[in-house]
Amino acid sequence: MSGLRKLAFVLFPTFFFIVVFFLDVVRGAVTVLDDGMDYVRGSFILLAFVMLFFYFRSSRRGRTENVVREIGKLLVATLFVLFVVLLGTMAPSVTFVERDFALVPANPLTILMANVASIAMGILAILLLLTIRGLILHKRKKGIRRNFLIYLVLMLASAAVALPVLIVEVGFIGSILFGLAILMTIVNSFKQNWIVYLSRREKIYGIIYSLALALLLIVLLAVVTNRGFPGKAISYFSDPLERFVVLNMIFGAVYFGMAFLSTLFHLPTADVFERKQSELSSLHSLSRLVTQVLDFSDLVRTVTQMTREVCGARSSWLELVKKPSKEQAIEFDVVATNNITTQDIDTILSVPESQIRSLILESRKVLLIDSVSEDRRTKHFKGRKLEIGSLLSIPLMSQQTLIGILHATSEEAYGFDRDDIDVMTTFADQVRIAIENAKLIAQSLERERYHQEILLAQQMQKKLLPQKLPTHPAFEVSAISEPSHEVGGDPYDFVELGDERIGVVIGDVSGKGISAAFYMAEMKGIFQALSKSAVTPRDFVLQANEALTDSLDRKTFVSLLYAVFDLKNSTATIARAGHCPVIHVRGAGHTFIRPGGLGLGLTKDDLFNRSTEELSISLLPGDACIFYTDGVTEVRSPSGEEFGVERLVKSIMDRKGAGAETIRERVWDNIRRFAGDENFEDDLTLVVVKWHGEAEMSDISRSARALSGDIRREIE
Repeated sequence: MSGLRKLAFVLFPTFFFIVVFFLDVVRGAVTVLDDGMDYVRGSFILLAFVMLFFYFRSSRRGRTENVVREIGKLLVATLFVLFVVLLGTMAPSVTFVERDFALVPANPLTILMANVASIAMGILAILLLLTIRGLILHKRKKGIRRNFLIYLVLMLASAAVALPVLIVEVGFIGSILFGLAILMTIVNSFKQNWIVYLSRREKIYGIIYSLALALLLIVLLAVVTNRGFPGKAISYFSDPLERFVVLNMIFGAVYFGMAFLSTLFHLPTADVFERKQSELSSLHSLSRLVTQVLDFSDLVRTVTQMTREVCGARSSWLELVKKPSKEQAIEFDVVATNNITTQDIDTILSVPESQIRSLILESRKVLLIDSVSEDRRTKHFKGRKLEIGSLLSIPLMSQQTLIGILHATSEEAYGFDRDDIDVMTTFADQVRIAIENAKLIAQSLERERYHQEILLAQQMQKKLLPQKLPTHPAFEVSAISEPSHEVGGDPYDFVELGDERIGVVIGDVSGKGISAAFYMAEMKGIFQALSKSAVTPRDFVLQANEALTDSLDRKTFVSLLYAVFDLKNSTATIARAGHCPVIHVRGAGHTFIRPGGLGLGLTKDDLFNRSTEELSISLLPGDACIFYTDGVTEVRSPSGEEFGVERLVKSIMDRKGAGAETIRERVWDNIRRFAGDENFEDDLTLVVVKWHGEAEMSDISRSARALSGDIRREIE
């Protein structure tokens, strides 16, 4: 009902009551009574109370949530009505006289008090009817609703027979209807389902309120049914209203009298209900925690707190199974405690003579020790200051696997019953779900954090690789690096050394992933720092080994190949530290340039110095030098076959006359087709240097320079 409508349902009854009052005043001043005035007056009274009924009914839409509070409000309203009635009774000038067997107010004050008292009692009757209706229908059932409707029909019919419009004598029928209505009040008064759902505190208040309300209604009935002021006032005001008020007061007195007795009898069971309510509340809260609590520590701490609430335990703790190794026995980790110390837990579970964990591990069933002082399984408790009378341990099972144990203790022996076990078992299932959910969330967050770290490492790796390849008329460069994981450790780099020399380095860090990427970053720093100061490629390799050996992990090493291209002399000087050889392509043939050398980080004694070699080759226009890591040749097909050096060389020779970019694309396309949908098992890096030579050099000078380079290489 809207606010404007509610206002209308209050203002119109007020207006009608004012009209009735003036009609009564006018009627009292006129000696000849007009029956038509009685009909108008009765209609106004009927309309006013009907509108008030719907007004109060609209204010009580929905289920009554706080039953005791509603009874308390009704008690206050009853006290107010009783006060109004007693006020009219004690007023000295408020009297009625009989005239032609009809009650007539002696003065306007009597009319006013009679109207006010009657209206107050009528409103109280409406409130009684609506409140009792809400209590009866607290748990809506078809039979209960039907019985209440029968009473409502009988009560309204009993009141209707007193309407002045009826010209026939219906007193006998009215008496029958009145008696049947009282009978239905008794039938409906047994419907006290709402009492069961009250807490102990609410039951105590319910007893007080119900008894007080029943007694007040009996007092009101007594003063209304005698021939004093209240009875005469309501009889004068409206006969139908009198029956309506009397029947509902009887209903209220009987119903709340029964409520008093029923609540009194239910009081001993209040603790049981509160406990069940606490159990349901805890289970509901835990179900909510499954989706809301993300922090594992908060979850397990809340679980132990709820465990005490669910079964009324003195203390509780939760322990989870540590991830066992194949060699070790299952171990437990106490993750949360409530009202118990870790020292007491160790006394209970960890002493050598304790059998509690072993019994649960063997049976995978609930363990209940009713009396720890008498049970042989807890004989080690004797002589220890433990305030424990009984112990309940619930295993947490996940797909036939024990993941933890939830323990609860009571100060009293036999402190846990079958209901506790059933509830705790259900609770343990919820705990298991909550724990697994929290772990899944933690794993998801960990994966997300790892993903973010990988993205950061990818950005770092991209920045570590050359952002721009060197360009020069004498040569052409193309390069690509593909990690087997999101990040990898097969770097390549270029450096301008001055005097028209270009340094090219390619490396392979053992291992994969983020650790390899960080070693790759270290390698880049070393290369940029040492390459310009090193006199020869061999000198660079020796210095790099000195710098890396102490910083690399014992299980990690770095293979490396470093070449210096001399643009003036058309030569390439190469030093190798355990890396794949350089493929030198000239015309229709190819050569593997493989100077000796150990991997960086393996050793830094004289063996490394003695084994590290350096070779120089001459370069002719059209020559190509291919640098690669072992990940290129170790790419596997879906059948498990390796790509190999032969396929690599064939891919290069297929495009030997083309530019560096074309050669690199040819090799890469063949690798992709060979691997199919398979992921790379190792990082891949490929660098192609295509030599064009000096444009102004004559063919003779080129040949002479190439020949001298070959002779020098043979001598070395």
